[in-house]
Amino acid sequence: MSRTSPFRTLLLAALTAAPNLVACSSDSASPTDPNSAAGVVLEGDATVAQLDAFLQHEATEWAWAGGQFDTPDAQAILAADTPQRFSWHADPADFAQGDTANDAVMTHLLEFSASSKSTPLRVFTTLSEYTPDTVAWQKLIAVGEPITVNLTTGTFVGADVPKDGGPFIGQALTFTIE
Repeated sequence: MSRTSPFRTLLLAALTAAPNLVACSSDSASPTDPNSAAGVVLEGDATVAQLDAFLQHEATEWAWAGGQFDTPDAQAILAADTPQRFSWHADPADFAQGDTANDAVMTHLLEFSASSKSTPLRVFTTLSEYTPDTVAWQKLIAVGEPITVNLTTGTFVGADVPKDGGPFIGQALTFTIE
């Protein structure tokens, strides 16, 4: 038996267990307070200050301003081997026209959830698409049941969400990862 055999065995065991460790850690990392910025992934030019301001406002139903998903399709079965790109479109709030439109920044909150678990992933972004990194994708795979992603959009002018800036509740999309 070579001197490296125990090391290789230990390394192989650690690598085999690694996906399960990532999956198990997702439950405790999920924020329990939906109005908390803790554990939210920031993308694009989104800031914690914007997220805090966004979460201070109660979202209202307004589908065209809240946003609609372009990809994936509703009830899609996504392959587990490649992270899926989520893309959407939303119309800016009515006030964001003319000179104000240049100062307006649209922000989007994606909340991935399942019936038997708390929200495994929350993303706040200024972009109109999101592709989970490996860690985030593993959290979604670990859910092991249909996942619903809710899209909520708000429009900032400077550091504030104006009265007519939302946030607005958009589409909810359900998908499964296999």
